[in-house]
Amino acid sequence: MKKLIIICFVLSLICVGCAAFQQQPASDTPPPAKTQGFNQQFYGFPDVPVPKEVEIINERSFVYETSSFKAGVIIFSGNVDPASLETYFKINMPKNGWRYVNSFRYKDIVFNYVKDDKTCNIKISRGAFKTELEVWVGPADRGAKPEPDPKNGTK
Repeated sequence: MKKLIIICFVLSLICVGCAAFQQQPASDTPPPAKTQGFNQQFYGFPDVPVPKEVEIINERSFVYETSSFKAGVIIFSGNVDPASLETYFKINMPKNGWRYVNSFRYKDIVFNYVKDDKTCNIKISRGAFKTELEVWVGPADRGAKPEPDPKNGTK
């Protein structure tokens, strides 16, 4: 009889545990603007890919748009290794037309990219339990001309 009670108890814990890990769709989270590729989605900026493993934090994000430009900050969080995010952006930003400018690294990782008349800054920070990703997009100085990319000779 004790074995039967213990088995029922263990099975009920397993069922409750499995139900807790099922993702419920958030009703207040807007769907991504565009989904493309195997592991990328786009929020607010159709040329800045973001991996599907991170979730947007709407309360800390905003996009400002006028007829001449679009700028904003979009914050994401997820249980992702910062090194894998670094590799993700090194591979996927050039695929979307962004040119690498420079990066900074110590506790956080910061990438700077430029494209036509806009800039994109990506900051990856490791927290206690999750990694935070900040994507900043804004207009570039129209007077400054980007240097040609030495790899393919384009701007």
